[in-house]
Amino acid sequence: MVKLRRHRGIWAAGLLVAFAFSHTIAFAQPASITGTVSDPDGGLVKDAVVQAKDSTTGRLVRGTSSGKGEYTLTLPVGTYELIVPMPCCQYGSFTQSNIALRPGESRHLDIHLPWGANLGAQGDDPILLLNEFRDRAAVPQGPTPRTREGKPDLSGIWINVYNPDDPPPPLKPWAAELHRQRMANNSKDYPGGYCLPANAAPITRAFPYKFVQTPTLIVVLHESDTPGVRQIFLDGRGHPPDNNPTWEGHSIGHWEGDTLVIDTSGYNDRSWLSLSGIPHTERLHTVERIRRPDYGHIEVEVTMDDSEAFTGPWRRTFTATLAPPGEEIGEFICTENNRDVPHYRGN
Repeated sequence: MVKLRRHRGIWAAGLLVAFAFSHTIAFAQPASITGTVSDPDGGLVKDAVVQAKDSTTGRLVRGTSSGKGEYTLTLPVGTYELIVPMPCCQYGSFTQSNIALRPGESRHLDIHLPWGANLGAQGDDPILLLNEFRDRAAVPQGPTPRTREGKPDLSGIWINVYNPDDPPPPLKPWAAELHRQRMANNSKDYPGGYCLPANAAPITRAFPYKFVQTPTLIVVLHESDTPGVRQIFLDGRGHPPDNNPTWEGHSIGHWEGDTLVIDTSGYNDRSWLSLSGIPHTERLHTVERIRRPDYGHIEVEVTMDDSEAFTGPWRRTFTATLAPPGEEIGEFICTENNRDVPHYRGN
């Protein structure tokens, strides 16, 4: 009798372990979201960054739409916000919240992007321009070119490989409130909408830029902004003691091994740090570190610090690829009485 009870106890315990194990397996099964990304006319959009944000932890899982506009995200069980962040210009961003996924579930969600700031105009979107570059010519391969002085030669036209931006640190209360107001009024006071410089750090934007390099001076030409030119002094000078605040500040640089280090200060407080309206003060200080690891790429790290607007440094990193041969920086024109459609508020 005792043996029988012991046998039944082992059998029951075995069932309990098996039950628990099966439930563990069930809850451990990942879920997925699949679908296509399309424009308002139904055309498929490739190379769109699709990301799912866990509503509890804030963790992001990212994917990219294929040449056929298809995407797949494999996710742990949870509730998510699905986001396609488009910084400019042909397509607008997409967000869908409260997507709850059960163990093993495969959810199909097609994403339809709205038209963006240029209302679908062709040839005016840096993301699509990068795709065009990729379609027309592969990124050149080879070792890092060097100058006569033995430094990496940064010369060439570059376009940033778009990656959702590294978020800024928490803003000081006044800056957070100003940012909230700018987002609430559809960024209607965006400086670029008035033909003023759009960003204090144009290298962070997704439009082409060109390095013209000499031993004592680097000139950067930007295709997308006013004034469209920037000087970086490499002759050993410092910042002026009575720096007159300007839109892009005063830049000096030096080499640390194969890394170009650019120090910029002397900004005015009128420019924005994003289209959404992240503000800064005249205390803004920027350090850029630029490397060219091979022929076809540069790596950029930008650290912005403003003790009056940020609670800590804002560090952003991205890669840029060399444009195909024959490309040139286009002329940027912004005329008086310009009307930027998304920010023009009529009746």
